[in-house]
Amino acid sequence: DVCFGIGYNTKALMSFVINSNENFLKKEKFLKIFSRKKNNLNNNIASIDNNNTCQHQKSLLTSNESIGDNKIISRFTIDCLEINEELVKISPLLKTVITPQEIFTRIVPKIFNCFDSYWQIKKFLSKIGLLFAPRNRREIRELLELKFRNDYDYIDNEYRIHKFVNYILVNKLVNHFNNNYIDTNLKKMLKKRKIKPFVDSALVRYSFFKQDKKYKIISKFNLFAFLHNIYYDHLSNRYKKAKFNVAEKLFKLNFHINDARKSILNINEEYDLIFLDAFTFSKAPELWTVEFMAELYKRLSPNGVLMTYSNSALVRNTFLENNFYIGKILDKNTGKCIGTIATKDKKKIEHPLSNYEMGLCSTRAGIPYHDQTLSLSKKEILKQREIAFKTSDLMTSSQYMRSRTSKNGESNE
Repeated sequence: DVCFGIGYNTKALMSFVINSNENFLKKEKFLKIFSRKKNNLNNNIASIDNNNTCQHQKSLLTSNESIGDNKIISRFTIDCLEINEELVKISPLLKTVITPQEIFTRIVPKIFNCFDSYWQIKKFLSKIGLLFAPRNRREIRELLELKFRNDYDYIDNEYRIHKFVNYILVNKLVNHFNNNYIDTNLKKMLKKRKIKPFVDSALVRYSFFKQDKKYKIISKFNLFAFLHNIYYDHLSNRYKKAKFNVAEKLFKLNFHINDARKSILNINEEYDLIFLDAFTFSKAPELWTVEFMAELYKRLSPNGVLMTYSNSALVRNTFLENNFYIGKILDKNTGKCIGTIATKDKKKIEHPLSNYEMGLCSTRAGIPYHDQTLSLSKKEILKQREIAFKTSDLMTSSQYMRSRTSKNGESNE
């Protein structure tokens, strides 16, 4: 997980897995059939941050084996790469942002009981408004015909961070840091006024509890109340039987807190899914070089995919230099290109690049970064490309775009 940051993409993946198996996780008999077969029950996933995960996750989840009528769910191994230790530690403690859509779907049904009542009231009010706004009669009539088209249940299941995820991450981090997860530096950070409003206090208390420091930080006045809540939230028999324990077993998280170039050389796994969401190449060119991409290529499974938010000619040409097949990731609602997919299997490409986009990769804009030793500084990598750019005989991107556009301003594409 290069540039794990606050871990949103890893959280999104974990949420998707849990939500996709919501009904199955409720079955107590799942505990009896849960298995970790080496050959077909381990899906390794390197989460290199990206927001476009759902399509490939579906294919991973549907490929699991079944025994009779009981489905066995794979265990997902996620390697998270990040150079900033404090950022990794604070990632599960941040509050999950509630969108206006979520607020709307939570409040409106409670007020009107169901959306049918809501639309009946809205239609009634709109009809009254129609009497007082004859100039806008046509527009109001069109509004009356509108239907509630957004499937908010689908949106919640697809994109909302599941309530278990941050607690699972805290457990994994406590184990990773050997019960020194909330250290002195993190305590100071959590007390800062700028950060405090964005931190989930319940998760902070849970973190202290998990590393056995609760008695030192909880005053005598609220100790019993605190332990009472902890017991019923996390330790009671009822909770032990809950699906949280089952959901937690689905994931094995490994945290590599170091320069990603060094971390990747120490990892010899094969991944079905890689998210590449590092900082933009002008700020972190060391994670967009031909040589670093080559390391990712080696670790991608034959049927695996790599996803990134970047649509730049430079990044796409870097993939091409490493023999990836590449295509576009399109927003399913708007059809707008929101990222790039790279794979070893050409069949995985649903939306291939156009001739125009492929040609753009062959211009100066597509000249890649190089870091032969995977140890050069940012300044050295940028300097190398600057020299290559100035001495290149390739067409510039602006020249290429002008050559592909006709006199009337329309593209020849």
